[in-house]
Amino acid sequence: MIKALIDIGKTLEDRYPMPLVEVPYPTSKGKNEPKVLVINLRTSKNNFLELIDFVLQDYQAQEVYNKYFFRNPAAAQGPAPSLSIKLPPKIRALKQRLGILESLGYKVNKDELADAIQNKVDELKTNGSLKKNTPLLIVLRIDDKWPAENEKLIKNFIENFLESLGQKKYKRYWKKKWTCHGCGKEKEVYGGIGDLLKFYTVDKFGYAPEINPKEAWKQYALCKDCIFDLERGRRACEEFLTFNFYGKEFWLLPIATQKLNEVLLHFQNFKESGGKVYEKSYESLEDRLLYEASRQDQVLFYHFVFLQKEQKALRILLHLEEILPSVLGDYVSTKQRVEKRFREIMEEAFPEVQSLAFNFFSSSILRATQIKPGFTEKDFFTLVDSVFRRSVVDETYLIRKALSRIRSDFIEGGDKPSLPRKSILETLLTLEFLLEWGVLRRNDYVDIGGLLMSQKFEEFFEEHGNFFDHPAKKGLVLLGTLTQKFLNYQFRERGSTPFIKMLKNLRLDQKDIQKIFVGLQNKMNEYGIGHYWGDIREGVSLYFIKAGKTWPLSPDEIGFYFAVGMSLHKHPVFGRDKEEDSD
Repeated sequence: MIKALIDIGKTLEDRYPMPLVEVPYPTSKGKNEPKVLVINLRTSKNNFLELIDFVLQDYQAQEVYNKYFFRNPAAAQGPAPSLSIKLPPKIRALKQRLGILESLGYKVNKDELADAIQNKVDELKTNGSLKKNTPLLIVLRIDDKWPAENEKLIKNFIENFLESLGQKKYKRYWKKKWTCHGCGKEKEVYGGIGDLLKFYTVDKFGYAPEINPKEAWKQYALCKDCIFDLERGRRACEEFLTFNFYGKEFWLLPIATQKLNEVLLHFQNFKESGGKVYEKSYESLEDRLLYEASRQDQVLFYHFVFLQKEQKALRILLHLEEILPSVLGDYVSTKQRVEKRFREIMEEAFPEVQSLAFNFFSSSILRATQIKPGFTEKDFFTLVDSVFRRSVVDETYLIRKALSRIRSDFIEGGDKPSLPRKSILETLLTLEFLLEWGVLRRNDYVDIGGLLMSQKFEEFFEEHGNFFDHPAKKGLVLLGTLTQKFLNYQFRERGSTPFIKMLKNLRLDQKDIQKIFVGLQNKMNEYGIGHYWGDIREGVSLYFIKAGKTWPLSPDEIGFYFAVGMSLHKHPVFGRDKEEDSD
């Protein structure tokens, strides 16, 4: 990952001529527009600074390099690294930041200057020139020269940056002749880079787990040029290589042997347009992004780096290495094919199916909350890793997690429980995709034949590919359908559904299923509807006979497939709720 960032930074040298300079206000959406307070100073005898005047200006993002030359300080206290300073909330902090003037060899009364600045700010707020909560950049302009034109600052800016790299608990271990881990050349290298470049920190979890944290500076040291390229790469990530993937931020880092600049420009345009100019047929931005990534012929592979901001540092949550463009293309086409098939099967009975998509169980209806079980952030990253690395994921585990949330929402209904159909259908769609993608681990089953099943039910199950690969699963779906139809009838007849207690909140094993089937038939006879839905009842019997005495299904799997059937009771293949069997 680090070398990928260095390569990107090297390509973008013209875009970021001085990579140590940072953008003070990357975005101001929804906030007051930033302002700049220019403090004009003049050197007099003995290099003493005189205050000339104040000028309030609009902030100009295009002048970051030409004028402001800003960089955030490494520490909460102490001198600023530049002559451009974000106005601190307290005057004591402002006095500390003004220490930069003394570092550059100027003589100044910091207390007087800080008081004068604070008084001017108060005056501007009082007369309305400066609105409350407006970000304010203090720019010290000396002898009519902006910070970017101040030779003392530029020299000090770089030297202080490099010298500060190796400081750690008052111990210095920087600056020695050695092989640079970035370019591989024998140069003057610097250790302890993680102390300042917070996104780099090799001694933090996830960045370079194979490196000994205590010796990391020795095992990964960089020369000045590579450090600067690393900063350029980071800047590119912040500006146009950071995307959202189902609510999680990640860096998309392309690796190319040639024309990398063209690839980066392509993603910059994609970022700025929000993906709207590309392939209207792609319904989600995630799909459009990966589709565009798959079409970059110059790219050898990509790094996906999912990260989380922790103050100034970044913690890597998942690092996917060497993902081929062809894998991304296969993923998008398979995903769209499975989604299209699923919607066509279900849309007549369930209009809401059009909003369902494979999303790594990231939707709110299945995600874990403080009060409800479900899929955690760790589950999300594990599944993302499995999909793009094509490593197996256990179906039983996924069903258990999904069913825990489905049960919770089901029980929440109290005396009138309502099955969370959308959650069930989304789970079914996701599992079907994973099966087709080839990463779903499940028990093998050999069809022994011998029984003639209902043609219409068999056709329905075949439409779902090989997902319902065991007769017990098909029987459970039919039984769930039959049960829901009876519950609807029972509610119409008496205004309640006492039979629902037989479902034990979907905590079912094979014996419970047999009891439900027998009890259901008895209840239907009791209500005088024993002849209703004969084809479904026959299908349940035949599939359970074919399934044998012992099913290779866990209680969670049994509960899930039963719930799938309950959710599908309105599907045309299972007939209308009041429809009577012709027999």
